[in-house]
Amino acid sequence: MALITWDARLETKNAKIDEQHKALIQAFNELHLAMKQGKGKDEVGRTLTFLKDYTVTHFKMEENLMAINAYPMALRHQELHRDFVKKAQDLVDQFNQGKAMITLPVMNFIEGWLVEHIQGEDFRLAEYLRKKG
Repeated sequence: MALITWDARLETKNAKIDEQHKALIQAFNELHLAMKQGKGKDEVGRTLTFLKDYTVTHFKMEENLMAINAYPMALRHQELHRDFVKKAQDLVDQFNQGKAMITLPVMNFIEGWLVEHIQGEDFRLAEYLRKKG
């Protein structure tokens, strides 16, 4: 069972952003499944690294949209991105060093951050982009 289900509450109505959000959520759910099934450290590590890397790619796309469209809240949004990427990279590093495990509280943190970020910051960005045309 997926920890996050894609539905209307997560749709920004921006096709590119939503497409990448769906991929992020799929990667997140694959990490959750690997954790639940007790998959080996290598598989969990690969999935965790993919999730972190795809997040970086997605954030770059959003930040490019912000720059092209002179988004007035870009600096704050980018700061939130940088903070999450740092936390994600720290988790990957600690996991790879055997100092951290992917536990339900870790998954709940990632889930909460993704959902709150999409429903807050990303909704505001998509609304701004729609108004700009």
